This record gives sequence, C-alpha cells and structure tokens, in this order.
Amino acid sequence: METMTSFEGDTGPYLQYAHARLCSITRRAQLTSEEISNADLSLLTEPHALDLIRVISQYPDVVQNTLKTLEPATVLTYLFKMTHTLSSSYDHLRIMGSEKELMTARMALYDAARVVLNNGMRLLGLSPVERM
Repeated sequence: METMTSFEGDTGPYLQYAHARLCSITRRAQLTSEEISNADLSLLTEPHALDLIRVISQYPDVVQNTLKTLEPATVLTYLFKMTHTLSSSYDHLRIMGSEKELMTARMALYDAARVVLNNGMRLLGLSPVERM
C-alpha cells in the first residue's frame, strides 16, 4: 500500500501531482485563455521546450497504437515519460519572472501538456485533481 500511494517513482499519485502542479502554474500565471491561445510559440527555442513539444506531439500516435493493441499500459508509459520531461523542464522554462511574451508562450506549452495529461489520465479511468 505504501508503494502505491507514494509520490516517488511512477505511481498514480505522481501523475495526480503533475496535473495539480500544472493547474497551479496556470492559476499563478493569471493569463486569460485568449492570451494563451494567441501565444507566439516560435519563442520556444530552448532545448527543454523542444523536448516537451516532441513528447506532447506523440500523444495522438500513442492513443492510436493503444486502440490497435488494446494495451492501456502504452498510455501509462507515455504519461510517465511526459511527466518526467515536464519535471526536468520546470527550472529551465520558468513562467514567473519571464517577459510577458515568453511567459505566455511557455504557459501555452504547459497548458498543452496539462490537457494531454488530463485526457490520458481520463482514458485510463483516473480523475485528475486540480489541487493537492
């Protein structure tokens, strides 16, 4: 039971924490959905941003592969990969303290990751939390 409820490693609580953290970043950034949807994504040239973009872009293929093979572990493995990529990007892709245009672009990237994480968790039957 202790292993299943741990926030360390690849566990359900770790996925929940990653989603809640992205929701927290969104709340603290105080950007409107219109600002986020109009972000200039060409500003995202840092290696960590590009890594995250690559991982997010793999989601449709992961879902399609899961439908073909009927192996939900494919989605789970992908979500853990994405959350690890997210975790390593937080120190490099700061929201607070960045200039407005860069902050908005980074927030759009984090928001896309939040949507993918939310959808992937729901595919697996998990209900993502917004606060922990």
